Amino acid sequence: MRFPQLRVFTWVILVINAIFLVWVIGGIASRPNPDDPAANVGTAIGVGLVIGLWVAADVILGILWLVTKPRTRDCPACGRTIKRGQMTCKSCGYDFAQAARFLQGDKQSPPDLA
Repeated sequence: MRFPQLRVFTWVILVINAIFLVWVIGGIASRPNPDDPAANVGTAIGVGLVIGLWVAADVILGILWLVTKPRTRDCPACGRTIKRGQMTCKSCGYDFAQAARFLQGDKQSPPDLA
């Protein structure tokens, strides 16, 4: 079984989310006096602002991730990269259209993955 390769931008998004998580945990852990109600309110406001910024950044990064998707796909039979929209693999002859028809319930046999 071959696992899909993650794009570099996916790793960037994961790193940014980890930074935000550390920022929130650090903000909660660094409150000066847990028994002081004013300190608790200030911590809650600060953490709330960081979470709001986190959500806004994730929305923007998610849209950018969707817009910058690759224009190629991997052939499941040979693993070579082909252009999206191409219906057969030039190197092994795998038929993507036949595979799609089989997945939709057509009675034909599945495409050969050899």
